[in-house]
This record gives sequence, structure tokens and C-alpha cells, in this order.
Amino acid sequence: MKGGVLWLGEHHNSESDHNLQAGLIQALHDKRSKSKYVSSKPLSIGLEQVQIQFQPILDQFIDGKISEERMLHYVQWERRWFWSYAKYRPVFQLARELKIPLIALNVNSEDMNLVEKNGLPGLSKKQLSSYIHDR
Repeated sequence: MKGGVLWLGEHHNSESDHNLQAGLIQALHDKRSKSKYVSSKPLSIGLEQVQIQFQPILDQFIDGKISEERMLHYVQWERRWFWSYAKYRPVFQLARELKIPLIALNVNSEDMNLVEKNGLPGLSKKQLSSYIHDR
């Protein structure tokens, strides 16, 4: 396996979709752990459900430093995502069990509000650099 990206779409309210995602992640993890040709790039799970400002919270959750309940509180799941966490739970639990990093992918809603009002110039250089990295 050389690595790359695998996009797994789902219906937000579909328990079977999220269970399928967890099963695919488990199978991919198992195959990578048994292969002598494993990529040096680690497996990660990107989440549109969590805003990037909460990445440290996801890291603490995966490291076992905070409970699932605290993670949900700190990422403000109920306020910022709206879809029931119960359906997503198999993916989060598997990631924690296997120590697979969860990566916050969603734009911070505060920044989105600024861009909606003023376009990209509404963001400071620091805010913009959290999304677009100059190389």
C-alpha cells in the first residue's frame, strides 16, 4: 500500500453508513498492520463534523486524556454540528481504540461569518493562515 486518500461519504443520519465507515477503517488498519509494505504515512480520519479550532480536543480524546462526554462538550457538538453523535460514535470509538488520529476539517464558524460578510479580506493573516498555508 502506497498511501493516499480514501474518501468515505455518508448520510449524516444513517447509522448503517457510519457502521460501514468504521468497518472499512478497521479493515484498512488491519491490512496495514499486517503488511510488510506499509506506507510510512500514518492512518488518520478527517472529520467535517469538527471545526479546526477544536483539533487539540480531538488529540486529547484519542490520547485518552479526556472522556467522550468531555470531548463532545469541548467541541460543542450539539451547537456546531446538529446531527446526533450516536450515529458517529462507532468511528470515534474505533479511532480511540486504535489510536488513529482524528483530524478536524471544518472551518471555524466565527471565521465563516466574517468571510460571508467581508470575503477573505475579512480574515486576519493569522486566521487565513490556519486554512491556507503558504509554501
